[in-house]
Amino acid sequence: MRPGWERVGPGGGLLWSLSAIALACAIAAACGAPSAAGHPRPVVRIATAFAPLSDRLVEEYGRTLPNLDVRAAVATDAITAIEEGTADLGISTADRVYSAYWKAPGAARAESPLRGVALLQPLSAYVLVRPGSNIHQVTDLTGRVVGLGPRHSSSWTLGMLVIEAADVRPALVRSMNTRAEAAAALKDGSADAIFFPGYTYPDETTYSAIRDGAYLIPIEGAAVRRLRRSHPFVRATTIPRHIYPGQDRLIPTVGLDVVVICRRDLDEAVVHALTGTLFDALPRLSGVEASLRFLDVERVPASPIVLHPGASRYFRERELSR
Repeated sequence: MRPGWERVGPGGGLLWSLSAIALACAIAAACGAPSAAGHPRPVVRIATAFAPLSDRLVEEYGRTLPNLDVRAAVATDAITAIEEGTADLGISTADRVYSAYWKAPGAARAESPLRGVALLQPLSAYVLVRPGSNIHQVTDLTGRVVGLGPRHSSSWTLGMLVIEAADVRPALVRSMNTRAEAAAALKDGSADAIFFPGYTYPDETTYSAIRDGAYLIPIEGAAVRRLRRSHPFVRATTIPRHIYPGQDRLIPTVGLDVVVICRRDLDEAVVHALTGTLFDALPRLSGVEASLRFLDVERVPASPIVLHPGASRYFRERELSR
């Protein structure tokens, strides 16, 4: 076990956190003493895309890094916000981060404003179907009305990939902006199934649909194998037991890798502190993303784009560099 970390993950999963002393030292080294009058604290703007995980990250950074002025930057897409200079740090899916960074030729790519901070757990897709629908697998969605998240969201992207890989032909695919809208569509019968991201514990709206008889179906089989061959950032995952009432078994599904990214010219010492604080906050962040309890830290530096020097230095110090 590496010094400065402790094993706390249940069931054989791995979770590592910095000791309080190590974290305090990292913050002090990165940000120095509290700013004197007339010397404002460095501002770090965190894109609100990928809420509620990004919202909790804003809270954690604001609470634990008092020498930084941490602000929420309203954004529907962290990549665009960083590229346009309206955010310094954010969360996105690995496929989109990879595409945004590597689309440019070599010389231009080096000037990309995007840099990696950490690779997190995949964001899983949950498929909830209405009671009495006789839907038991993804292929049963042919001829049905299927609800996905907002266009260009992770839920929309992954849902469309699954539909295509399974050769499903829905009667209609609807974009839905909130879980409340999706759950209501299941309850009133205007949708037969909904895809939604599993990064939060269930809300009361979803619980209500489950109590009325809605149930989860798996994503598995040949469609997953085809999908993974053509899309390397899609992972085979599982929905943990007891996420919903009566759900006493693991449910196979798929997920997209999630990446924390930042602005290339963000101060190295600041990114070093942000990276360390991210790991210390994992137990609390797992309250909105259960899979973070089982984060495989050996994969964390495996960003699909070049790491920021501050993050790279942190991983070298923790002996996690690849």
